[in-house]
Amino acid sequence: MIDRFAHSNRLSNANPTLKVVVSLVMLLSVFFINKPLYMAGVFGVMVCCTIFWAKIPAKVYLHTVIFDSFFIIPGALALLLTISQGEGTYLFSFQLFNYTVGITPENIAIASLVFCRAMSGVSCMLFLIYTTPVIQIAGVMKKAHISNTFLEIFILTYRFIFDYWDKIKLMVTAQELRFGYRNLRGSIQSIAMILSNLLLMAMKSYEEMTRTLELKQYQGDFHVSYKKGYSHD
Repeated sequence: MIDRFAHSNRLSNANPTLKVVVSLVMLLSVFFINKPLYMAGVFGVMVCCTIFWAKIPAKVYLHTVIFDSFFIIPGALALLLTISQGEGTYLFSFQLFNYTVGITPENIAIASLVFCRAMSGVSCMLFLIYTTPVIQIAGVMKKAHISNTFLEIFILTYRFIFDYWDKIKLMVTAQELRFGYRNLRGSIQSIAMILSNLLLMAMKSYEEMTRTLELKQYQGDFHVSYKKGYSHD
């Protein structure tokens, strides 16, 4: 789905180098400017550019942001708690054995900063991946003299992620039809089956790819054209 929008959005034919540079500059800025208000501004600007300028559906974008937040929120919440044996200024605390577990104003400030920085960074990367096809990103990396080995790994990883994501969705749908997620125990067993199947499929894909490359007399380089989408360069 992301790949489809990357090829069909209003900015798909815009200068890919400019989009990569803008995304990276905005991303780096939130790491060096420790102002939550600035980070919120970056988040708002990148979201508006993605939804209103590139015309990515708001519902699709929101689902992606929510999915990413599932990984960010637990980390931010973990930073809220501090464990110590001494006294301090706690907004909330409780005793656990000989330790005091609580929340301090400093914890809230750090957790807020990390959360804002992470969400701002996500918005920058979502702008890039939703508006720029991967082959254009690879082309920019090649122009920046990134090694061919890294580019090959990048493209293959991107391809396999989407390939296996479709397979995961099919397996989840099949398990849901068989009530594989009716309770906690069933859910754990279903997830374990998916992971084991993915491992087997990855090993099989590797063997097939290796055999195919040998038949094509692979000499260590993938010859990929990066010229597509550079009409505005």
